[in-house]
Amino acid sequence: MNGFDVMTSRSRSIWLSLTIVALVAGAGALVARRGFRPPPDLQPICALAREGDFGRAQNLLVRYLRAYPDDDRARLLMAQLAMDRPDPDPQLALEQLRLIRSSTPQEGAVVRFSEGKAHYQQKRYDLAEICWNEALDLDPAVPEAGWALIDLLDFERRPEEAHRLAMKLFEVEPDPQDRVRLLLEMARLDLDTVAPGSTVQVFEPVWRKNPGYLPLALAVGLALVHNSQASEGIVVLRDALRRHPDSPEAWDGWLTGLDKANQPGLLSQEFHRLPKALAKDPRFAKHEGNVAQACGDWARAVKAYRRAVDFEPFNGAGQYRLRMALQAAGETPEREQTDQVLGAGRKALEQLRPVYAQARAIKTLGLEPDPELYQRLAGLREQMGRIDEARAWHRLVLRDLPDNALSLAALARLK
Repeated sequence: MNGFDVMTSRSRSIWLSLTIVALVAGAGALVARRGFRPPPDLQPICALAREGDFGRAQNLLVRYLRAYPDDDRARLLMAQLAMDRPDPDPQLALEQLRLIRSSTPQEGAVVRFSEGKAHYQQKRYDLAEICWNEALDLDPAVPEAGWALIDLLDFERRPEEAHRLAMKLFEVEPDPQDRVRLLLEMARLDLDTVAPGSTVQVFEPVWRKNPGYLPLALAVGLALVHNSQASEGIVVLRDALRRHPDSPEAWDGWLTGLDKANQPGLLSQEFHRLPKALAKDPRFAKHEGNVAQACGDWARAVKAYRRAVDFEPFNGAGQYRLRMALQAAGETPEREQTDQVLGAGRKALEQLRPVYAQARAIKTLGLEPDPELYQRLAGLREQMGRIDEARAWHRLVLRDLPDNALSLAALARLK
């Protein structure tokens, strides 16, 4: 993605927001709530915008709002035009959105999504994330909020949060095609990782203006470390921990940065400063394993890495470190078993890309049964440690073919 434009990377159309207006108006929401005759149709203005004539569309809409200042549909449309034109004006959009009087959760969700889009254009990614989360809380099915938030989390190098969100949306998504697309999106997260240099380029200037926003600080700090700028990254991560001393995310990012920057001495020192309240959090098992490994305490390293792999079975790096510790500890049978798991995961990752591309090319995917493809994807994701996704693919098979023996057996095995 060039410059990380979440509003176009996966949007069905640049005119999504106008589609939302039509959707909302068709459902009887955000209409004028006065006792006089209804205002005129806004479709001619929408048509001008679709043709790219933003100036004329907005001029007409200004005149319209002078005559019908209580028409919330027009306010929403003005906000969308302000954001979708080639030279966006997110401040105008926010001014219009704040005048809308939402009376249902669905209406409020559309407004909050739009506010998030405006904040995103202002590069206030922290406020965009808040708005999109609030939109989903109001209405989990609000169009595009989930997709925009997944994109943001992905680009901020927060793939596990993106994964959890996508699984949550999968459970409530009513559209069968979008349910399949959400599962495919989770596969894409493992296939396409954002280059650390891109993360630094996009987010470092924003972080400097808002250094207290923890997710962005961690994204920038870890990206710098991965981008061979370890000393700069450590400075950012240390500052993030100073600002958020009780945050497990801050501690995890800090220790991860020290590990990736190859500073075992400082990693051990800082790990022993970990607050007691966080010591049993399974996300820190990998750090305990790293510290034990550096000290040559292979028995302790094995135990820690086992806990880490149990917590994140999809983490190939964790599996690899467990294998090394098992080798050093002389645990040959378990090391051989781990070798098999690692080999199966690597092979599955290689095979996933063409299967993913095949699935993406099927226009009717989700509308017509395709049990063989779903089971193929389920098997690959299972081998990669994504058990929740494997179960979801098998459930889609059983939706269409309730007696399918293979998927029934798989679900029984994957409980």
